[in-house]
Amino acid sequence: MGRDIPLGRIAGVKVTMDLTVLLLVAFYTVALATNRFPIEAPGHTETTYWIAGIGGALLFFLSLLVHELGHALVARDEGIGVRGISLWLLGGVTKLESSPTQARSEFRIAVVGPLASLACGIVLLCGAYVLPPDGTAGLVGNVFELLGRINLLLAAFNLIPAAPLDGGTVLASIVWKRTGSQATGMKWSAWAGILVGAGLAWWGLGMTGDGGAASINGWSLVLVGAFVLFAAWRSLRAQPLFALLDGVTVAEGMVTDPPTARSFDTVGGFLRGLDPSETAQAYPVVDERGHAAGLLTATAIRATDSTLWDQLRVDALAYPLDRLTVVRTDDPLLPAVQRIDGGDVREGLVVGPDGTVAGTIDARAVYHIAERRQLAVTRSD
Repeated sequence: MGRDIPLGRIAGVKVTMDLTVLLLVAFYTVALATNRFPIEAPGHTETTYWIAGIGGALLFFLSLLVHELGHALVARDEGIGVRGISLWLLGGVTKLESSPTQARSEFRIAVVGPLASLACGIVLLCGAYVLPPDGTAGLVGNVFELLGRINLLLAAFNLIPAAPLDGGTVLASIVWKRTGSQATGMKWSAWAGILVGAGLAWWGLGMTGDGGAASINGWSLVLVGAFVLFAAWRSLRAQPLFALLDGVTVAEGMVTDPPTARSFDTVGGFLRGLDPSETAQAYPVVDERGHAAGLLTATAIRATDSTLWDQLRVDALAYPLDRLTVVRTDDPLLPAVQRIDGGDVREGLVVGPDGTVAGTIDARAVYHIAERRQLAVTRSD
């Protein structure tokens, strides 16, 4: 999924497509135009069947896009940034800037996808019902009926309570709400995903020996089962980290009161004023009034010719506020770091409840806290 083709933006959300989608569109088009439609709606020209096949394949991926767009819009409504939507071989994925911080948010974001597929299915089936059964309208109705049934099937499949399906996230959010632990919800969902994935793969293997269409369907089930099994196993492996970070806030992982650089000073002057033992890798920048104006990073300083340090002002080298991720001291640590790690600048600015600069933070904070807590657990044992 690293060579995505940009498709534009819908409601401000970037949409891309993996190259495998083109292969699947071609497969669906051929299957519909040469097999299903001539049998289900005879009497049309070959060209008409090919147009219907292309339309059916595109409509299928449009319905997948509606599913993912539901996730994206609800996530944005919950205050979670959306990096984009990517369509690929097995459907689509909505890329969020960070994980939800509340069980309610996670539930809403997860459940809206299957509901969107359900709505698509009902609309398409209603369209098939009202169209005349003969002629071109009958062929269009056949397309609508097929896609309506597929959307209902996708809605039902995605509601299976097993990671990484939407139903698995719904299950995790319910357990999270009941227990107060996001990690416990993840564990329940992941184990359910492992069982469901293994079951689908076993079922598919049992069908492969029958030959013909049953064999093709069997191998498809094996592929889907393997995907679910692998994704659930990855989720289970990530669960201990979430357990260690349950309840940890940004305040516990940030660099407190790092040296502050004044925007009007030179980089050289700022560096000469630093304590030689200073280990901070990012420095908040303030303007003449003492307000936050940006962030100067050690990486940016090292990347600049040292002979220019005394001619270069801090504000010319620092990252401006509009390129930074600003988090609060009382934000949950992991989602905050996820947002920072996905931004333009991999260091974030931390502010207190009153908006004043409190420190800086980067992705290493997660590992430092996790190591510290794991060591404490080991000692207590």
